Amino acid sequence: MTDGDAQQRRGLSGRLPLVGDLRRLEYAPRLFLVFVAINVVSWQNIIGPVMVLLARHIRMPEFFVGMLLSFLPFTSLLILVTVHLIRRMGPKRVMLMAWFWRNVICCGIFLLPLAMRYEGPPVAWALMLAAIFGFSLMRALGAGGWLPWLHEIVPSDSRATYFSAETALTQLINVGIMLAQAALLYRFGPGILQFLFIYVVGISMGFFSLLMLRRIPGGAAYPAVSDQPHSHSYAAAFRDRLFRGYMLAAALGISATVWFSSTAVMFLRDAVGAHDSITMAVSAASAAAILLTIGRWGKVADRVGSGRAMARTLAAHSMLAVVIPLEMGFGMSGLASAAVVVVAASVFNAAFNVAANRGMLNRVPDENRVGYTAAWTVATSLALGVTPLLSGGLINLLGRPGYAVCFVLSALFGVAAVMLCRPFITPDRRETPRDADDALEVPPLPQPTAEGSA
Repeated sequence: MTDGDAQQRRGLSGRLPLVGDLRRLEYAPRLFLVFVAINVVSWQNIIGPVMVLLARHIRMPEFFVGMLLSFLPFTSLLILVTVHLIRRMGPKRVMLMAWFWRNVICCGIFLLPLAMRYEGPPVAWALMLAAIFGFSLMRALGAGGWLPWLHEIVPSDSRATYFSAETALTQLINVGIMLAQAALLYRFGPGILQFLFIYVVGISMGFFSLLMLRRIPGGAAYPAVSDQPHSHSYAAAFRDRLFRGYMLAAALGISATVWFSSTAVMFLRDAVGAHDSITMAVSAASAAAILLTIGRWGKVADRVGSGRAMARTLAAHSMLAVVIPLEMGFGMSGLASAAVVVVAASVFNAAFNVAANRGMLNRVPDENRVGYTAAWTVATSLALGVTPLLSGGLINLLGRPGYAVCFVLSALFGVAAVMLCRPFITPDRRETPRDADDALEVPPLPQPTAEGSA
C-alpha cells in the first residue's frame, strides 16, 4: 500500500461518523465507549424485547409484563437519593458495586426451568419478577455515577463528539444483537432454554464489563459544591410555571409513546401471531431506522425549536397509533402492516425524545441545575412507570380489544400533548443553550445515555 493509499483510507475513515468521532476522542473516553459497547450487549440480552418474549413464553399475564416494564423507570427515582453516596464513594466505586450485584441477582432467572417443572407458572412468574426487579434496583443505585464520571473524563469541547459516537455505537450494536436473537429463535425455536442462553450471554457480558470499568481512569469521590438540601431546589423547579407546563407536556408525550411501545411487542406476538424471531427482526428494523434518521431529527429540533419538533413528531406518532385499531376494526390487521407501523412509530418516538430532552436542558437555569433535572427525573419516571402497568392491566382485562384501546389511548395522549406543546412552539429566552461545564452535581436522567437507547 502506498502512502497515498494510506492517506486516502485515513481520510475516508475520518469522514465516517462513528470512525471519525472515535479518532477525535482521547484515551479515557474511548475506554468508556468500549465499556458502553459491552454494557449494551448485556443490556439487550437481559432487559430488551427478549424479556417480554420470555415472560409471555412462561405464560405470564399481561399485567405482570407491564410490571416488568415499569421496574426500570420506578427504580430510577432512587437516583435522586444517591447523589450523596456517589459524592462520598465516587462514581467508579458505586458503579462497580452496583453492576456486580445487578448481574448476581439476575442469575436467579436460571432457576426458571426448575420453577416451571416443580412449582408451576405462578412461582416462575414471581421468580422472574424478583430477578428483574433486583437488576433494576441495583442498576438505579449505580446509574447515578454514569454522567458525573463522563463529565470528569470527557473534555468540554469533546462532549458532543462523545455522545454522537455513543449513540451511533449503541444503535449499531442494538441492530446486530436483535438480528442475532432473531436468528437464534428462528433456527432453534422459542424455547425456554433458548431464552436462557440469551440471558447467559447478557449476564456474562455484564460481568465482563466490570473488567473494563476498572480500567477507566477517574471516578474518584468529590466534595460537595453546596450544603443546601436538594429538596429546596426540587421545589423551586415545580414552582416555575413555565417549566412545570413543559414537564407536563413532555410527560404526556412520553406516556403516549409508552402506551404504544409497551403494547407493540405483545401485540405482534399474541394478537398477530408473529413468531418470536419475527418480533425480534421488527425490533432490529426499528433500531436501524432510528440509527439512520435520528441525526436529522436533532437538526430539525435545532432549526425549528423543541416545542415545534415535539408537536410534529407526536402528531405523526398519534396518526400511526390509530392505524392498527382501524385495521383491527375492519378485520384487515396483518403482520406486514403492523410491522411497518411499529418501525415508523419507533422513529417518531426517538425523535420526540431527542426534542424533549433538548428543550429540557435548554430551559434549565444555571443556578439550579440539580433541582430542575431532578424534577424532570420525577415527572418522566412516573410517565414511564405508570403507563406500562395500565396497558398491561387493560390487555389482561379486555383481551384482544385491549390492544386497540391501548393504541387509541396512545393517540389521544399524543393529541393532548401536542396541544400542551403550543406555548413552547415559539423559542424564548429560556431555550437558549446553556453551558454545563461546571455541573458536577447534576443527577442523570432516568435512562442514562447508552442504556436509555437500549
